[in-house]
Amino acid sequence: MNISGNTKLIGLLGDPISHSLSPFMHNLSFNKVKKDYVYLCLPTGKKDLGKVLETLKIVGAKGANITYPNKIEIVKYLDEASDEVQIIGSCNTILIDENKKIKGYNTDGRGFVKSLKNNSIDIKGKTFGIMGLGGAGSAIATCLGLEGLKRLYVKEIDFYKAKNVKKRLEEKIKGFEIILTKDQQDFAKNLDKMSLVINATPIGMGRSKDDSPMDPEYLRGFPVIIYDIIYSPLETTLLRKAKSYGLKVFNGIDMMINQGAISFNIWTGEEMDTKLIKERIVKLLK
Repeated sequence: MNISGNTKLIGLLGDPISHSLSPFMHNLSFNKVKKDYVYLCLPTGKKDLGKVLETLKIVGAKGANITYPNKIEIVKYLDEASDEVQIIGSCNTILIDENKKIKGYNTDGRGFVKSLKNNSIDIKGKTFGIMGLGGAGSAIATCLGLEGLKRLYVKEIDFYKAKNVKKRLEEKIKGFEIILTKDQQDFAKNLDKMSLVINATPIGMGRSKDDSPMDPEYLRGFPVIIYDIIYSPLETTLLRKAKSYGLKVFNGIDMMINQGAISFNIWTGEEMDTKLIKERIVKLLK
């Protein structure tokens, strides 16, 4: 990669972010389509977010990805928000236009839905389960509802937050039912109704890499697909156990690449070579 006097900056705003594969994915892709852009990790907490955004405007940055803990905090700084951001109240991608206006998007849910469609998993009229309704979980729930999902069972430790998401989504998306469960036993007793279970929590990565968001024993005997949005490690404890029971499983690599490809298109107008990126990232993670 050659950095020039005209190189446009795109950042990742969050903390911690040193583990992120986004710089690898985007810088490889910029090089592939011959765009004079560079993608850098810019460690940013909530209290510094406003100052960092002003700095990005001043230096002529093209945009940024937004991650924990800033996905909800960023919304108040947006000049324009996509439909998904308005419904979800969470944003993971910004574009800074030539007038220094910040436009916000959420590519998490769209990236997840694309991965389901690519694997011929039906959504319309189905019942799914999800563990975790944070920024990514809420985005996934929103896009599933917009795609015609009938019912979504939810396991979320912050019941107040879950109630707010349920109220907002059921008001905005007609015919979409969200059922909040009290605990993992309550969630598990409805597994026979679900065709897909999603882990949208961070349990299974980092310091909790040996843990699971639910006791995998509950999955025995249910023909349910397990989708863990974690991509590092490629196989979490939840996925390993589910696979040992003969269940079909997916990790978060496709969702991560798909949402990145949508962000890439927002910034550059170009298509990302997702096949190449997946090959390189899987090799990197193994």
